[in-house]
Amino acid sequence: MKGKLTALLMAACLVASSMAACGNSETSGNDAPAADSAAGDTAAAGESSDAAGESGAAGDDAAMSGDMAEIKMTYLSMGPLPADLQLVEDELNKITESELNIHVTMEMLEPANFAQQVNLKMSSAEPFDLLCTMPSGTASFNNMASQNQLMDITDLLDEYGQDILNTVGDLMKSTTVNGSIYGVPTWRSLVTSTYVVMRTDVLEDLGLLEKAQNMTTLTEYEEILAAVKASDKWNYLAGMAASDLVGTVLPMGGCYMGEDSFADYTCYDQLGDTNKMIAINPDGSDHTVVNNFKTEEYHKMYEKMKDWYDKGYVYGDVTTQTDKAGEMVKSNAVFSFFSQSEIGVEQARETECGMPMTCVKMITMPISTSTCTKFVWTVPTTSKEPEAAIRFLNMMYTDSRVANLLAWGIEGTHYQVKDGVAYFMDGQDANTCTYHTCDFLYGNQFLVLPWDGQPADFRDQAMAEMDAAEVSAYLGFACDTTPISNEISAVSNVIAEFLPSIDSGVATQEDYDAFLEKLDGSGMDKILAEYQSQLDAWLEAQGQ
Repeated sequence: MKGKLTALLMAACLVASSMAACGNSETSGNDAPAADSAAGDTAAAGESSDAAGESGAAGDDAAMSGDMAEIKMTYLSMGPLPADLQLVEDELNKITESELNIHVTMEMLEPANFAQQVNLKMSSAEPFDLLCTMPSGTASFNNMASQNQLMDITDLLDEYGQDILNTVGDLMKSTTVNGSIYGVPTWRSLVTSTYVVMRTDVLEDLGLLEKAQNMTTLTEYEEILAAVKASDKWNYLAGMAASDLVGTVLPMGGCYMGEDSFADYTCYDQLGDTNKMIAINPDGSDHTVVNNFKTEEYHKMYEKMKDWYDKGYVYGDVTTQTDKAGEMVKSNAVFSFFSQSEIGVEQARETECGMPMTCVKMITMPISTSTCTKFVWTVPTTSKEPEAAIRFLNMMYTDSRVANLLAWGIEGTHYQVKDGVAYFMDGQDANTCTYHTCDFLYGNQFLVLPWDGQPADFRDQAMAEMDAAEVSAYLGFACDTTPISNEISAVSNVIAEFLPSIDSGVATQEDYDAFLEKLDGSGMDKILAEYQSQLDAWLEAQGQ
């Protein structure tokens, strides 16, 4: 697998480049500055900007001769809903209506109620055509696929999404179940690391910035937490808060923290599970599937969180926290948090927090099925226009106009371009710009212009990191959880009941013991046996 990712991207760029030569001449203006950049990523964006003119060409002529298709795309907002969402939707439809004969309605849902609203849509059979699934919970790819809520899009991709298949390549294995494709993983930087994210202004004021930037142990981080807590000026800040809304202070899915040194970590593959209950060594040396929560490594992480909570470093109401950590930093309530992120984390967290943040890498995970299925574009079974959905999705993965529009908004209104890098308009910032989202959600991150603070060749750097990354020996394995759906439901309820307090350090050891006992009583052994059986069969089919 190592080395294939770069080849896949180069092949995708060549496809897009060849299509650009005969594409539509109308552009939004993004392409000129991208083409002027010496960076390969922005050059690729410029070359592919007109790819939508021939995306899904097999069906476009027929589609253009009929009534305009109307589709709805539903996805996460990653923050408050932008004021100019409708303006960006109108600009998007100038492209899609003229080139694809498709009208797109952009439905952006806030994180706090995303899963609930998606569940309501599915239970009421509400028509919507594209859905980007969440990393975990009921609106995750794995959960929705196992609940038969997603369409098999294999044939649709063959007919209308060849550019998607050429772009994503081998990573399509991550969303393939029993030979059928149920979604398309976002083509983005997939090398995920865990970072400690801290307020730069607090560190500077306490004379701890250099110490933070160079820290390599948990002891050093704890010393910084202690200094903040002891400070008369900053002691009102909670030392850390949960990165999500379910009490996860240490978002370590895929890795175990070492005793003290950041270098002493170990990793595990979750085999596509989003509940953190499954673990296996990703290097393929031991094919035994185990209960993650029973491992010594996981228990040691609990003990560290318990110690930090008892010392007063954790936000007191962490288990009932209603805002994500970044939002709490922004509201001047929290000093730091842990974040699982990709390259470019500094810019992303500063945008999220609304202030300069110092990000220190702790752990890097191998690329795995779980990595790929964090954000997946799918066609719900309630879709009325699945063909149009895939045709538009094909444009999302190949057209830099669409990629930059969805990420940064309208050039000249929401952002400007200097030397191949996008910036806020003069006089605007993250708090005043009326449309600014993220670069990793909309299909192909490598077509999006780097943002202020990132170099013009940032996409090349990200691809180089991907090419050098470790890849799990089990990439492509997907467990059909149908035979154990009842057990998974029961175990998921137990995890939802106990894990927020365990992952935040609130739980006692007695609570932890009760958690393990209740997992066993809910069918955990049957889940492990089913995963093991299917993995053994998959390995045999792979010739291992």
